[in-house]
Amino acid sequence: MQDIKSPERPRIAIGFFGITRSLKWTLPSIQKNIIKPAQELGATRLFAHLYLQDHIDNPRTGERQSLDPNDYHLLQCDEVELEKPGNCLNEANYDWVLSHGDAFFDQGKSLSNLIHQLHSLQQVGKMIDEWKPDVVILARPDLTYHDNLHDEIKKYIRQPKDYISIPNWQWFGGVNDRFAIGGRESCLAYTKRFNLIRTYLEKTGGPLPAERFLRYSLNHYGIIAKPMRVRASRIRSNGESAIENFSPISIGKYLKRTIESRIYNLTKKFRT
Repeated sequence: MQDIKSPERPRIAIGFFGITRSLKWTLPSIQKNIIKPAQELGATRLFAHLYLQDHIDNPRTGERQSLDPNDYHLLQCDEVELEKPGNCLNEANYDWVLSHGDAFFDQGKSLSNLIHQLHSLQQVGKMIDEWKPDVVILARPDLTYHDNLHDEIKKYIRQPKDYISIPNWQWFGGVNDRFAIGGRESCLAYTKRFNLIRTYLEKTGGPLPAERFLRYSLNHYGIIAKPMRVRASRIRSNGESAIENFSPISIGKYLKRTIESRIYNLTKKFRT
């Protein structure tokens, strides 16, 4: 992919994580709305940490079919790390995490998926950090992106380092965890949630819901979430689109989250 090393052009990293179960359907929107605008704005490199899977069996989503383990080549990433699923569950002490409750009420299946996602984010974050980018986009490859990210990417070329933009819909008790755009420091904080699982559960007693955990993690690292009007739909392995609620969060909820973040930052600085 394009990697222009001119000092006048900002470095923009795009990090993909998780599984590529529906990439043949989502790729056009990724190229149009993420990769192309990034390349227009700066020297762009694509990174990916992905799980090698040849089959998916998810009763909650109705998916049960074979997968092409080589379709990640469609992304044409500059750096790719592939991993078999499962090992990260031992690292996270999955049984202990599940003993604190199941926020998804599906016998731990979605909790397992969340832990895999958090581990994948952590790994791609390490890859990205070595390149020292100015702007980072963290994107799931199984989403169809309905809106162009050009303007959001452009903001972060000079945006303060303690902000991160996330979708302005589905802040279920926390903040949306589908994808994010920010500076290097804020996005690396976004990718380091895996290491906070134990801390979060010991503090709250559990369980581990995705949106609440992201809200906690951003506060922990002193990052303020900014809502952006960018929509994306989950695409199943059979090409079907999941039903999404794109209703934006209320101004009141956004202000409450922002005030909470600033108070948390101030008290944290006072304690240290």
